[in-house]
Amino acid sequence: MSFLQNSFLEIPLENALKVYNEEILTRVSRKNQFIAIGAAVALTLVYKVRELMRPPKHLRHIPYFGYIDLLSAYVKEKRYIDIAYLRSLPLLRRPENKGIYVKPGKSGWEVHVTKPESVKRVFQNTDKFPKSDFFVEGEDSLLAKLVDGPNLLFVSGTTWKKQRIIVNPAFRRSMPVHLFGRLTQDLFQAMEMMESTVDWSDLMQRWTLDAIGLAGFGFDFHAIKDKKSEWVCIYESVVHGMLDPLYFMFPFLDRYFLWMNPGRQVLFKNMEKFNGMLSTMVEGKRASVKSGQVHNENLEENEKDLLTLLIEGEAKGDGSLTDEELKSNLAVFFVAGHDTTSNALAAAVYFLAKNENIQQRAREEAICILGDEPLDVLPNIQQTKEMKYINQVMKETMRIASPAPEVVPRHVTEDSVLADTFVPKGSKVVPNIYDTHHTDRLWDEPFTFNPDRFSEENEKKSNEAWVPFAGGGRQCIGMNFSLNEQRVVLSMLLRKFTFTLPENSIHKDRLLSTGMGVLQITGLDIRFERRY
Repeated sequence: MSFLQNSFLEIPLENALKVYNEEILTRVSRKNQFIAIGAAVALTLVYKVRELMRPPKHLRHIPYFGYIDLLSAYVKEKRYIDIAYLRSLPLLRRPENKGIYVKPGKSGWEVHVTKPESVKRVFQNTDKFPKSDFFVEGEDSLLAKLVDGPNLLFVSGTTWKKQRIIVNPAFRRSMPVHLFGRLTQDLFQAMEMMESTVDWSDLMQRWTLDAIGLAGFGFDFHAIKDKKSEWVCIYESVVHGMLDPLYFMFPFLDRYFLWMNPGRQVLFKNMEKFNGMLSTMVEGKRASVKSGQVHNENLEENEKDLLTLLIEGEAKGDGSLTDEELKSNLAVFFVAGHDTTSNALAAAVYFLAKNENIQQRAREEAICILGDEPLDVLPNIQQTKEMKYINQVMKETMRIASPAPEVVPRHVTEDSVLADTFVPKGSKVVPNIYDTHHTDRLWDEPFTFNPDRFSEENEKKSNEAWVPFAGGGRQCIGMNFSLNEQRVVLSMLLRKFTFTLPENSIHKDRLLSTGMGVLQITGLDIRFERRY
């Protein structure tokens, strides 16, 4: 293929040759002609690369930052919150900005919106703003290997509506707060074998892994009791590999350069094992339900695991999912439900440890509801509904430390106006959760932890800009599941312990997180003192 057969360079090179023939060729000697045309081509390529560093022309009327800013941040090992603090939030503070900007994303140039009215509109109008293709065709990344399938997170249209109708009843019926309480007792027993200062972020990763495994499909990872168990190690390795910022943003690295990265090859083998385990669980559970042999010792009868409820729902006329659809939705439930909840719980304890007066106020509510006897009390559903201030703590935690900073991009199906700005048809639009939760146009002192933002008198105003679970018809289906996990753990923890942040904590000045897609908190040491 010649240069002029490459459509990417066709017009620029034609222009370069025209200039060369008309302006340069007539003025240089033959021996310099090759040098001249080489220079023309080089200048054209420089121009083209410069153009690629900017958004397409139809988006340049919107404030933006580009690939160089992102690559520089990755090289310097900056975190998502650093990029937001240094790039996006300053753009949003400009007087002329209406709550919108453009930046590069996994799917190319994306329009990010933070104005609550526009965020709500994108979430609610799923026909005008359907989810776009998150994975490129043939993508071989770790993330794609796990969740690129027929599941609620990525399908659209009638397929999504059908699955949502089928899955909704199972999530309404499954709220195993008693299981969450028993797992919290297991957590306390594990903590008794440790020093007073523990890696709380690690414990929450393990607690939520057991909760998701048992409540999701009756599988016990034994993560709380044995952090080195085979399945714990396998799952943790693939999650860290999936959320690596470099491979998350540039998935072609796995496709073309996996052969030269032995460490990544091990992660892909672990992913095969994990996917195989999920498929085996689906097949086994379906066979058990069919034969009437379903018995989950880890849950009470009215707290059956989700997989059982989904399969039993077929006989009740709720609709059926194929084995592939069941497996794909379980995978998404894992990714969406494990890391988000574990990081929310880690962050909540961090902020309570740093704010002793808030911690004590939350403790007084837990004692008022559950009593102050020197023994573990497992909350029931009704008691979790009474936890008003603890709920405020949870909501403020998910605002200031949003586990999922962005959502899957939406496709703009017709010319639109978002945040008082023209957004052309064919664009990708992203309601940016992290920026919406941290812009000082919406929140007073947005980086200050203040649960009273969500008090009864302030809640209506705050809820308009609070979107950690997205919104509209595609709001996270596991929201109530996650919220009840948090209520049970926090209320039981507050009754049993007081806790503080060690002076030498790496999180002393601010809570640090890593990753893309889902932000992960690591190395969060907390010092606990028992009350009984």
